[in-house]
Amino acid sequence: MSIVLVFGVNAQEAVDTLKTDSLKKKVLIEDSWSNKKKKSETKDKFNTKSWETQADTTKVKFMKKDLVKVVEDDKGIKAKIGKIGKVGFEEDRDTTKIRLGGKQINIIDGWHGTRIRIQKVHPWDANQDKFFMEEEGDFRGHWAGFEMGVNGFADEDYSGYADPNQEGFMDLDMAKSLAVNVNFLQYDISLQKERNTIGLVTGMGLEWNNYRFDQNITLGNDGSGMVQPISFDPHWSIKKSKLTSLYLTVPLLLEFQIPVKYKSRRVHMSAGVVGGLRVGSHTKVKYRLNGNTHKDKDHDDFNLKTLRYAAHARIGYRSLNFFATYGLTDFFEKNDGPELVPFTVGITLVSF
Repeated sequence: MSIVLVFGVNAQEAVDTLKTDSLKKKVLIEDSWSNKKKKSETKDKFNTKSWETQADTTKVKFMKKDLVKVVEDDKGIKAKIGKIGKVGFEEDRDTTKIRLGGKQINIIDGWHGTRIRIQKVHPWDANQDKFFMEEEGDFRGHWAGFEMGVNGFADEDYSGYADPNQEGFMDLDMAKSLAVNVNFLQYDISLQKERNTIGLVTGMGLEWNNYRFDQNITLGNDGSGMVQPISFDPHWSIKKSKLTSLYLTVPLLLEFQIPVKYKSRRVHMSAGVVGGLRVGSHTKVKYRLNGNTHKDKDHDDFNLKTLRYAAHARIGYRSLNFFATYGLTDFFEKNDGPELVPFTVGITLVSF
């Protein structure tokens, strides 16, 4: 009986010990998993560089942008380095596939040895596209940049001039009537909470407009204050005559963006108004006389609108952008010149 009691007590102690060890082991495992999870979920306090691990996804960030993004699953590994480095690694039975952009390297381990085959592949499929697409950032419009276009006039009316010979004196050589825009400031306002495809765009720019006269004239004022065409000395050999204006511009545009394949590759369309404040204007004449070349400039307001505004529309894909502007005010002050509506069409050469 004593032997049985002693054995029973020892057995009970062994069971209790086993339960305690098992319980301790279970708690340790849970604590380890919990700590790892909390560590991965806790955001690093450093703003410049951080590591983030969620399940089988690892990211290295710098200034809130992904430098490296790696995902490992049952099929293999996909990695993105910066914006252009795209790598895929997959093992399928005896074949290892390494994908670099549009090329795939197949390493085949067969009965007759190892073979390497390189082939072209289609762009990444939809699932991989989602992986390689960047996280949506803030709304970014398309205004800032360097642009060039051509100027013209519409809805011309010279009824205020009694002399019929003066009609059409503002006709332009449009191929040489160039517009140069430097839109140096841009401010974007998103109109969505969870997406970045619709927003308002404003900012500031400088607009140089050159109006190359088709006739050999320049501009001046008569006693009544109306702008008048002035003919040149017949002995002058005219090379060019033009009017140049400089405006400080401020846009207000509503822009829509349509993602195409990648979130950063979008078709964008915008429309709105652009206001302008004239900060300078002059005429320039270049001519030859007695074998010498002369350049004459005359700085004046020439009755041009001090404040003007125009309808503005833009359409493009990524950095390629076309724009058109149609005046909602006349070119000259009212009753101080012919009635002309200025317009400009052009293209963005460099985006800022």
